[in-house]
Amino acid sequence: MALKMAMYLGRKVGDLIGTEPFSGWYVLRTIETDPKPEIRYEFEGHGVEVICDEFDRIRTLFFHRGDAESLVDIPFDLTRKEVLERLGRTAKSGQPVRLPGIGDRGAWDRFPLLNGALHIQYRTDRDDIEMITFMRSDAVP
Repeated sequence: MALKMAMYLGRKVGDLIGTEPFSGWYVLRTIETDPKPEIRYEFEGHGVEVICDEFDRIRTLFFHRGDAESLVDIPFDLTRKEVLERLGRTAKSGQPVRLPGIGDRGAWDRFPLLNGALHIQYRTDRDDIEMITFMRSDAVP
């Protein structure tokens, strides 16, 4: 399956945010220095977040439910079983958990990509997708 957003991993953030629909959306840019330097871009109200390294190269792309759903090749209404049937073997998976101070988190699956990993986070209240994340190899936990 072609994952068009994965092609932006490692590229300059301008390559992404200069394209539609990003170029028409308000973006909040912040710089973090601790524990390591990174630049964050949040498209408020659209469900897209981008984390870059100190050179403004894309490290991680987050796509939440909402406007972001149309930007990825994986429909958010797929069940976990359907995701596994489409994408095949996982590199790693996890079951739902309750994290102190954070709350409940649904099950998740991680799939290898040539230039990193694809992480699918499922909802806690239903068996479909909550968030899709593309990560460069050096950003995979």
